[in-house]
Amino acid sequence: MSSRPEFITLGTAGGPMQNPDRAQPAHVVMHGTRPILVDCGEGAMGQLKRAGIEFRDVREIFLTHHHFDHIGSLFACLGLNMMTQRRDALAIYGPPGTAAILNGLFAACDVPAEIGFGVPGQRLPHPRDFVEVHEITPGYVVEIEGLRITCCENTHYRAEAEIGQPGYLSLSLRFDALGRSIVFTGDTGPCAGLEAFAKGADLLVGEMMDVDLTMSRVRAANPAMPEARVEMIRTHLAGHHLSPEQLGALAQTAGASRVVAVHFAPGFITPDTAGGYAARVASTFDGEVHLASDLAVY
Repeated sequence: MSSRPEFITLGTAGGPMQNPDRAQPAHVVMHGTRPILVDCGEGAMGQLKRAGIEFRDVREIFLTHHHFDHIGSLFACLGLNMMTQRRDALAIYGPPGTAAILNGLFAACDVPAEIGFGVPGQRLPHPRDFVEVHEITPGYVVEIEGLRITCCENTHYRAEAEIGQPGYLSLSLRFDALGRSIVFTGDTGPCAGLEAFAKGADLLVGEMMDVDLTMSRVRAANPAMPEARVEMIRTHLAGHHLSPEQLGALAQTAGASRVVAVHFAPGFITPDTAGGYAARVASTFDGEVHLASDLAVY
């Protein structure tokens, strides 16, 4: 098994709006020949195929949090594996709430499982038979053939002062092998705990948000929206996501040699704007800066 994992950006869009140029959030950490799926946004199964990876070769899925743009293809994943007669275990790891979501999707598989292919006596393997669900919290460690996977809570759901309290979690993930360390921020705002968690990473992959641009589009698309609602959206975007400068500063604090930005709203990164955003990240980071496209490998 190779000791140098690679990060493949399957889907680099972000948020609930459809993006004609980018798939919803999903990525792969490739550990030798073993693909580990990280988040499972809409279209993830097709993006795996475009990356040259068979969905049936995925034995582990890690979910950072449960916003729909990050989990929209879980049902497709279960159903496709069921229809192609999967018997091998599929382990799905995610924060508290993952089991409740999977139990609902298992129930949704009952009817198609009973229908099968219409052959008397034939029975499809039900996802309940091959899926293993693991709810993870900070301190949980997964070892996969020399790859160590850990997590920390971040500030995508709540303020720094509220971290560690009971409730739903948004997680950042770290992948450590002998030859390389990769940190994936998931969705997060500025977070001291994440800064400590990311120390010593070689590659930092993180989300990036332009709050002013996004808010201008929200106002334009919703001119009758009450001001209180507008401010609620701004508070979430500013506190629970990273600006280009904040992403660069996080990578700098970690000591990473390369930072990769993902999770872009429609029209955010274009040939005309990419250089400016890369420069904003580079204003707080000394290493290589990449604004990812779908199916890129790092």
